[in-house]
Amino acid sequence: MAIETPDKLSLARYVPRVSAEWGLRTSELWREIDGTLCYIDISGFTALSEKLARRGRIGAEELTEVLNHVFGNMLSVAYDRGGSLLKFGGDALLLMFTGSHHATQAASAAVEMQGVLREARSYETSAGRLSLKMSVGLHSGTVHLFRVGESHKELILTGPAASMTTEMEETAVAGEILISSATRAAASANGLKPKEHGWLLNWRKGRIECCGWSPRASLAPEAIAEGMPVALRSFLSHGAAEPEHHIATVGFIKFTGVDALMDDGGPDAVAAALDELVRTVQQAADEEGVTFLASDIDEDGGKIILVAGVPSVQEDDEGRMLRAARRIIDAAGTLPVRIGINQGHVFVGEIGTDFRATYTIMGDTVNLAARLMAAASPGQIYASPTALDKSLTLFETTPLEPFHVKGKEHPVQAYAVGAETGSRPSRTGGDLPFAGRSDELAAVRRLIDDLFAGKGAAVAVVGERGIGKSRFVDEILPALQEAEHVDIRAEPYGIGTPYRALRDPVRRLLNIDRGAPPAMAQALQDALARVAPEHAPLAPLVADVAMIEMAATPEVEQIDPRFRQDRTADLLIELIEALHPGPVFFEVEDGHYMDEASSHIMERISQATADHPWLVLTTRRNTPDGFDPGMEQVSLGPLSDAESRQLVIAATAGAPLRPHDIDVIVRRGGGLPLFLEEIIGA
Repeated sequence: MAIETPDKLSLARYVPRVSAEWGLRTSELWREIDGTLCYIDISGFTALSEKLARRGRIGAEELTEVLNHVFGNMLSVAYDRGGSLLKFGGDALLLMFTGSHHATQAASAAVEMQGVLREARSYETSAGRLSLKMSVGLHSGTVHLFRVGESHKELILTGPAASMTTEMEETAVAGEILISSATRAAASANGLKPKEHGWLLNWRKGRIECCGWSPRASLAPEAIAEGMPVALRSFLSHGAAEPEHHIATVGFIKFTGVDALMDDGGPDAVAAALDELVRTVQQAADEEGVTFLASDIDEDGGKIILVAGVPSVQEDDEGRMLRAARRIIDAAGTLPVRIGINQGHVFVGEIGTDFRATYTIMGDTVNLAARLMAAASPGQIYASPTALDKSLTLFETTPLEPFHVKGKEHPVQAYAVGAETGSRPSRTGGDLPFAGRSDELAAVRRLIDDLFAGKGAAVAVVGERGIGKSRFVDEILPALQEAEHVDIRAEPYGIGTPYRALRDPVRRLLNIDRGAPPAMAQALQDALARVAPEHAPLAPLVADVAMIEMAATPEVEQIDPRFRQDRTADLLIELIEALHPGPVFFEVEDGHYMDEASSHIMERISQATADHPWLVLTTRRNTPDGFDPGMEQVSLGPLSDAESRQLVIAATAGAPLRPHDIDVIVRRGGGLPLFLEEIIGA
């Protein structure tokens, strides 16, 4: 029977039919369907993905062709037998078969899909012939489906049927189809060999005629779109995504405890717990700009996959993922949760057919994130060193004993991730030689001379990403060694949190170590008693900025809320005066990300430079957001071709390049030092 094909610009191809048509069947968060689940794991795609990754975009396009060929043929077989794709986990498929004789149809489809893989061995790629195998698990009975969440409605399969299906697939090895006793009975599959709790299917061909595929219901686009994560909904609404290999940070979330909850409270209790969890994950992901990619089945629960850097790259993708994971764990909902995080190269693209497709990620990076998740205990986050090392946010970490995971020859090193401890210190000294900017350097050095002569100033170093703002500041730091250095770093995730940018600098100013809230409050009171005892009753104002829990005092309660920020600024300026009477250099990195409350304090400090030997310097982009002292400004533009050439020659002096290669790098770098550095290091 012909399969109805949705419009390629429609999102219907990406949404499971049962999810899209949910509102036509029920208004509840859960449904029970009599059917057979078929869970297929295909081995061999990860190795192929890693080989083709070496060919860049051409390799990504070739991998997509292979995946579409194999999965397209498999899906055609499944849909002709009444199946429907519910989940696509990179190299795994979860299908549900419903209708008359669904167990026999599912078993027949599994056998025929094995045949598709055998035929695929003749498929030639630039990395050689395909070598693919699959393990299959089937179970028949009452399937519990849940559609939960807030920013989008996520379809989750969990409960006893999902657990049994997972057990069957995990027990099977490559080349085997293992069916449960329920499927064996429903399909009248006699004469099978037992294996643990299942039965090895030995059919050589299908045992029943294909039943075909029923027509789709006519649905409003909104009903379909709400079944897709927001980031993917927006991205894929413009048409099919191009395949590519690039860097991403992957997070796997495992939740458990569903089967016991189902026994105790039934589907309503499970639906409430899943809705709570998915909303927590969505909120954490949305706040950090992380993509909610998909969910998948697992024994006694399930998995949720998050990714940062896909479909779009943002600043500090590693930190975004780690912070989102920390929020999810700290929420401590009804269902126990554990998380694994890894960073590295992935294949990303759209896989499938004209009638059903998914946007997915594949590769060794993805697999290791899943292994780290599996190794963690409930309430833990395990992360790879690559994810932690590149995060702009620092966390408490505990190194784990290297351990073996499936698919890795050698033990892997990972870390248990605890609470956030602050921001990564700004680097001093650039990786590239410095070139150009002579006029801009002269302008800032005049301000430094004034500083040591007792005259303050505030200046913004303005330029777009990659223009070399941080490298410019590195060049002037040696001239400021005799000044007290107050390092302030604004980060994109903190722009909505009052005083987030100043929290750590104020703690360092008063020598307050991170610890239990009562101990930190006492340390703050002790610091004020030592530095400015007359202001001890105003300690809660400083506590606001340092994010330390402290009860209000009568003196603070009497301050009109309209003037509280200014009184806080006055107090901090007096504390800085008392602690650092000499020259002070305030380095504010990425001022455009600074929260409003911190920006107000820094504007007051900038104004105070008129009466103090203080130099406030912020790097920022040319946007109206965040902190801008509104006084001196040094604008950085692209380097000239001559300056870029000078930089490239100096950076490659140890291994000189040919003039033609230098010309190519200069042309591609566009005068942006960051891009030049990336090209040289590629």
